[in-house]
Amino acid sequence: MPDTTPTDTGPDATPDPTTNPSANGPTPRGFKRFRRTRPFWGSLILLWSSWLIGSSMLSKSLDFTIFAAFGEQTLPPVLISFSMAAAALIAMFIPSQRTFPGIVSVALAIAALPLANLGGLIIGTVAGVTGGALIVAWTPYTDKQLTDIAEKDARKRARKEARKPARKQAQDGAIA
Repeated sequence: MPDTTPTDTGPDATPDPTTNPSANGPTPRGFKRFRRTRPFWGSLILLWSSWLIGSSMLSKSLDFTIFAAFGEQTLPPVLISFSMAAAALIAMFIPSQRTFPGIVSVALAIAALPLANLGGLIIGTVAGVTGGALIVAWTPYTDKQLTDIAEKDARKRARKEARKPARKQAQDGAIA
């Protein structure tokens, strides 16, 4: 097994593009890495659709009128909405378990059509099916893709560092 310990450590250290930044390599950093390594957009669309489906029953003025209106007509949209939100969060934060929540969310979105005011005026159902399908269809990056991404990030960082001295000289010249 090759040694994946970075030789240069510290805040300015550049990761070795030949190592896999998953389990053995450097830890993924930043929102960009988070977004790349999970079904982010499918989960986000699914969260939005759960809000669309549940918002027809939940009070928009935050005066807690949902508790006065709770009954057998209100319960299915709220349960469907919370279940779809849970499926979206499971897919987002546990990407290895994305298939089952994705399938369940598609089924819930279709069930919301007759049970929850036309599924959030049909937009919620369409968004739920789309988000669930994106979650099921998402696949993690291969090692080669991760290496290519790391190399691209390293080149971008190197270009940025090369421009820093030129900017500093231009600023010093403008001040003087």
